[in-house]
Amino acid sequence: MSLKFNTSLEDLRNLVNLHLGAKFLETDPNWQVLDSSISGRGLFARRDVNVGDVILREPALLAGPKAGQSTNINTCAVCYCRLEGNDQEILCKNGCTMPVCEMCCTSERHVGECKVFRKWKPKENGKVNRPALRIVSIIRCLFLNEDQHKLLYALQANPDKYYKAEVQMAAACFEEFTQNKDVLNYFYRTICAFNTNAFEGSSCVGGHEVLIRALFPVAGLMNHQCTPNANHHFENGETIVITAARPIKEGEEIVTSYSKILWSTLARNTFMKLTKQFECCCPRCMDPTENGTYLSALFCRQQGCKGIMIPVQTKTLQPDWRCLTCESVFPHSKMARYQDFALNTINNRINACSISDMITFINDMCPRFCPPSNYVLVEAKLNVIWRMSRATTEVFTEEQLKCKDRYRAELLELLEKLGAGECTLKKLITEERL
Repeated sequence: MSLKFNTSLEDLRNLVNLHLGAKFLETDPNWQVLDSSISGRGLFARRDVNVGDVILREPALLAGPKAGQSTNINTCAVCYCRLEGNDQEILCKNGCTMPVCEMCCTSERHVGECKVFRKWKPKENGKVNRPALRIVSIIRCLFLNEDQHKLLYALQANPDKYYKAEVQMAAACFEEFTQNKDVLNYFYRTICAFNTNAFEGSSCVGGHEVLIRALFPVAGLMNHQCTPNANHHFENGETIVITAARPIKEGEEIVTSYSKILWSTLARNTFMKLTKQFECCCPRCMDPTENGTYLSALFCRQQGCKGIMIPVQTKTLQPDWRCLTCESVFPHSKMARYQDFALNTINNRINACSISDMITFINDMCPRFCPPSNYVLVEAKLNVIWRMSRATTEVFTEEQLKCKDRYRAELLELLEKLGAGECTLKKLITEERL
């Protein structure tokens, strides 16, 4: 199967226009598709774009509930409304074992996939099978029209060694899952396109927050930079909105981030190497200090030194580390163990502690083994802000509320140093909607 672009730029533009249709295609859009010096094709500004301007609204080509292991199965797989009841009560009444609301059971969108699932004969009719539900967004490729099929195949699709596993896990949920090689290859190709281009995120549908996995062909053309100039959010279960985080000049490429913006360079590139099969070489990745944020920093391991160490070589996932004070150099293997210790220690606390205990741990214990700038500690502070912004029975002291405000100010300062502009995370921190 072909996994690379085999569609001309002009044909891709035509397919994109058909995909957007009259509802989403503007008469004079502020973006265009061009060949990119970063990778493949990309989106570029046709004119100057101001902060906050909407660049693009786009419907999903394929979408479905995320259905991860930690996800509550309480969402209709078709319209994403909230479902009430146990597994048997929320399952499709026709026997396909998908969680579907009563209205969607007989809807045009569900009839085809319902028939396919029933043809494959689910092994357990009384429960929701997560692997089967997770692959619904892939199975829906069977119902694309010819132009949509061409658009799917026009997208970059990078395989990894696990790309067949998702289909295989779903197949185990059925007695007679398809063995047709052409259909299986179509599923595999679609999974590769998802892994390369899809977006995962939360969306509020009817007051109900749902986790969606969706393929947006135009938004998926945006290339990655670690300090992007564009934001994205789900307008509803199957519509994405791209807005400008910073001013974008005419002719400038519109870029997004495939990883968390406050991760360290090593964490970001390890994640992208594993999930996207590339390493980033943007200006931020080439600066060991990350614009003076020192998100990678660890304490020096040289006895008697109280300095911090940062990676020396940023083009490798296993760099040497150098102390900024005593200039001692340590191999990555030693520093990685130190970083893993910090990560595991803090994450274990996050999962087990009350918010009050977490604040005490961050303030009193973490400074002993982790510089305040290290991204693991930054993530812990973000977690505290998030938990305190949610409904909780905990009562906080005035001092703890001041800690929350201080953490927020520190995070905003980091985003400012990175040049993140009006990024989504800044809005969430400022408006306390994490």
